[in-house]
Amino acid sequence: MEEYAQIVDKIRGALLGGAVGDALGWPIEFQSLAQIRSEYGPAGVTGFLPGRPVPHRITDDTQMTLFTAEGLLRCPAGADPIPSLRRAYLRWLDTQYHPGPGPTPDGWLATQQFLYDVRAPGNACMGGPASAAEGL
Repeated sequence: MEEYAQIVDKIRGALLGGAVGDALGWPIEFQSLAQIRSEYGPAGVTGFLPGRPVPHRITDDTQMTLFTAEGLLRCPAGADPIPSLRRAYLRWLDTQYHPGPGPTPDGWLATQQFLYDVRAPGNACMGGPASAAEGL
């Protein structure tokens, strides 16, 4: 049982660490290392950036990571994860087109209002799930 708890802690830590790194890094996502060092010094970004909202907002990358994790958690043991992931990405896509959860959200994650915010996802992120939805 202790080994299971350690695995869960590692997964939780990886998800949290990714979200924190994403929150710190989104303002400089498309800058080169030279641009970052020029603007923020040789160490780069080491904390919340001045003039940015604190806490930093969740990004599309973190949104999709959460829905990926949910899709994997919903997949029955030993089953092909693709159908579960497909449904998870469709739930995420719903957060990009609606201002909040509908009257019958599909699962706990889909009830979280903070996820219903468009954070400039790329064409592949929007187009892939939208194409999958057409096949339903």
